[in-house]
Amino acid sequence: MIIDFHTHAFPDALAERAMAGLVKSVHDAQMGFPEIMYADGTAAGLVRRMEKAGVDRSVLLPVATKPSQPDGINKWARELSENDPRIIPFGAFYPDETFEEQLEILAAKGYKGIKLHGDFQGFYADDPRMIGIYRRCGEYGLIIVHHAGLDCVSPRDIHVTPERMARVLDRVTGVKFVLAHMGGNCLEDRAAELLAGAEGLWVDTAYAANRFTPEKMTELIGKFGADKVLFASDSPWNDPADDISLIRETFLSEEEKECIFHKNAEKLLGIT
Repeated sequence: MIIDFHTHAFPDALAERAMAGLVKSVHDAQMGFPEIMYADGTAAGLVRRMEKAGVDRSVLLPVATKPSQPDGINKWARELSENDPRIIPFGAFYPDETFEEQLEILAAKGYKGIKLHGDFQGFYADDPRMIGIYRRCGEYGLIIVHHAGLDCVSPRDIHVTPERMARVLDRVTGVKFVLAHMGGNCLEDRAAELLAGAEGLWVDTAYAANRFTPEKMTELIGKFGADKVLFASDSPWNDPADDISLIRETFLSEEEKECIFHKNAEKLLGIT
């Protein structure tokens, strides 16, 4: 069993344009990141990649970049999941003054969590206005997946850093946070130093393949604890097959690998 905790897709009519814009952001940032996509950005493309890699279920993490977007995105994602239960959609959410109503609706409809992206949504992790959002998510039992660390759309202004998340965790309890990219893209060591062992905090392996050796991945997982790491690919930006190979090549025990591949996700999501 393999659960990919971090994937993306777009409605068919938007996928080509959305992917082209994101690839352009990677190119314009000139940071040496590969300008490669491993799927076409559609839901069908995600499923084809899942099937080829042997992924059983994928968590879809839509990002709303405007206040007008969540309703339409969530309708599309919910229909997608109803047609293919292998897809587990998190709710699209925009952090504005309507957050109370948005979160109430998402909780009532049974969403497992939300995806936040400070670079696209214009906030820093420890902004005072975000604290109320985090606490309300905790009350509703909604998991928060944060993009963490560097992003090509804002390469010189990192919105979710280990230091900012440490300040959040000092103020917020009872909330389940997942920090993508091993706690912070290009900030993984600092994240492990500051955040390892924090209550209510998990990290995912999104975008780790082709960046880390098995030795380095073993080291990072060891710092966070295998029970706090979730397998993730960041598809279509990585091929889940490559991420699977990376975890299998680490020096972890088979039980630890099983925890990362699916047991931690099952427990966090409350599924079997």
